[in-house]
Amino acid sequence: RFKQMMRLIIAALLTAPPAVVGFQTLPGQASHYSRQSSSASSSRALLSRPPTQFPLFAFSNDGDNNNYHASPQTSKSSAELPTRRNALLHVLQTTLTLTSLSPILLSATPSHADIEGVVPIPQSTAPPTSTSSPSGVTLFKTKSGLQYIDLVEGTGPSPQYGNFVTISYKAYIKLPDVSGKPPSKLDEFDSDEGYLIKHGNGRTIPGLDEGLHTMRVGGIRRIIIPPKLGYVTSGLGPIPVGPYGRWKLNRLLDRMVELKGGNVVMDVVMRGVAEDEADQGYYEDESLTPEEFDILRGNIEGSQQRARAAKQ
Repeated sequence: RFKQMMRLIIAALLTAPPAVVGFQTLPGQASHYSRQSSSASSSRALLSRPPTQFPLFAFSNDGDNNNYHASPQTSKSSAELPTRRNALLHVLQTTLTLTSLSPILLSATPSHADIEGVVPIPQSTAPPTSTSSPSGVTLFKTKSGLQYIDLVEGTGPSPQYGNFVTISYKAYIKLPDVSGKPPSKLDEFDSDEGYLIKHGNGRTIPGLDEGLHTMRVGGIRRIIIPPKLGYVTSGLGPIPVGPYGRWKLNRLLDRMVELKGGNVVMDVVMRGVAEDEADQGYYEDESLTPEEFDILRGNIEGSQQRARAAKQ
């Protein structure tokens, strides 16, 4: 924002004539007044005026952000213009005008990376249900609809919300089968050998966050994520780094919408868990029990009494 304001101030100074008066707009806007003239001669006559005869212009918007109009105002007398106060006021007025036109001047495409909504993680104390296949594979299903298969049981700690979690993964999309066509297969769209997650911050697809919460370091798990726990909004990761991978992901997601079904499937290896030293405890903000509250109150009162006794 500071750099943008500096650009606008510099633009205001560059567009101001030597006497700090006159037709104060960008070149594209300056020609707007000329286009309203009846002939090219009137335009040349306008541009050939001395600086003190240029009209001042006020900008107005007819409701369309891309359609600004400049209307001439009464020109100031030449005796008033050269003063330092008028010069500073005019530069300030021009800067404010350019600020209001900044979306057009800078032609900036806004980034939504920092303003996308976060997604809550499904949480339930109910244990997942399990079904076993004849081959001995156990499929777990949580209350939210998430399914997972533990290929290797980990031996390390499980992540807590607010921890940094490092994983390796391969990500696929499994489209629903269509009658009359061969069964659909897993279609890989991304992989990463060292992906870092702030567990529980809502910037990861909720199904992956939920599936990681019960893993242990060293474990390998296949997580089957239903559409409602997948890429439900933009700004959620993980997403492919390259443009082809992103195009492929978008294409597969569009196919899921068309076919009204499918799952995101992720094969995950949990590499490590580390505490965030800058975490303020917001991820573990739970209500205190009456017993815990009494202990906390007793500790505070005891520390106050010791402090008063030390002063005496």
